[in-house]
Amino acid sequence: MSTLWLLGGLCATWLTWWWLRGEDLARFDLGHPTPRPMTSTEEQRSATLARINGFIRATNSGSVSLKRVSRLREVMDSMGEGAQLTSRFEPVSDGDIRGEWVLAPNADPDKRLLYIHGGGFFAGSPKSHRLLTDALAVNTGMSVFALDYRLLPEANQKAAIDDARHGLAWLAKNAPDRSSSVASHLVVAGDSAGGNLTLSCLQWARDESSVNVDAGIAFCPSTDITMSSPSFRYNLESDLILGKSLRPVLMIPSFLRLLVFWLINRRRPSHPAFSPVMGDLSNLPPTLLQASTTEMLLDDSARYYHKACASGSIAEFELYPDMVHVWHLFSAEISEGRDAIISVVQFLERVGVLTPSITTADVSAEIPRHHGVNQG
Repeated sequence: MSTLWLLGGLCATWLTWWWLRGEDLARFDLGHPTPRPMTSTEEQRSATLARINGFIRATNSGSVSLKRVSRLREVMDSMGEGAQLTSRFEPVSDGDIRGEWVLAPNADPDKRLLYIHGGGFFAGSPKSHRLLTDALAVNTGMSVFALDYRLLPEANQKAAIDDARHGLAWLAKNAPDRSSSVASHLVVAGDSAGGNLTLSCLQWARDESSVNVDAGIAFCPSTDITMSSPSFRYNLESDLILGKSLRPVLMIPSFLRLLVFWLINRRRPSHPAFSPVMGDLSNLPPTLLQASTTEMLLDDSARYYHKACASGSIAEFELYPDMVHVWHLFSAEISEGRDAIISVVQFLERVGVLTPSITTADVSAEIPRHHGVNQG
């Protein structure tokens, strides 16, 4: 009898683990595009590395705690201090919608971009990402709205998803001058955890809303909360930003990690709202993904790209060599950050959101490009 109970318990555990982890995505491990040539100098890379090491020292207290989370938020919010920014920043508080408009002098009020910041769902804010949102606003000429969504541990991850969806629906109908007007073009973009929310929003907009999104942009996105991508292991040592913080998490048996997630969020981690790569990726708007060869989330982007292509959606995947996770935040110091923003502009021109300009055409001729493209 005890043997039967043991076998029953093992079967129940295996079935629960299988249900929690979701689809096996190994068939989409189909390789990566050729990385773009490195354009930064050794001096630029050294300066960026020094800044990152200072960031890591300032936030590493050795254990996960509310004090550490608070410190992480403070340090991230200080990242753009002292930088010369071109845009003006206008705070917004409209019911459940919180954030700020990022408006360059040439901002088109009818072309709008929702930006969803990263920070592991624990940290980050519109302020922490002003260097990036300013660069997007200036280079695209779109009216950028940086969303301030609810964070862990004060709220669960479902709250962040709800805030992102509400923010996208709100932006589709609200202009920077506070008038109610429908956007002529709507783009959603984000990095890391914000990239996860971005890709989740694309599926929601297609399936459950009347919002028409013209394009999606995901910088180093987390697409699979189950953390099953191979690069979580083989890039553990090379990822300076995520490696140290995620190492203890990866040491926990996957069954326990997935079970804790389900208990907290009351949804399995493989649900497409949390792990967009697990969802139906057909009939999505054109999507650009950018990732680094040395980051742990590399294969999250690769798997999403290959599955989107196989599903008939238009997707592009750009790979940058030996960059830190979300190197875009360091575009003031490292040329690959600026290259990535220029590539975003070119992508939006290709998909018809922006009108091609002589300026970007001239610049693009000087910057080699290589990425995967699926034309459906």
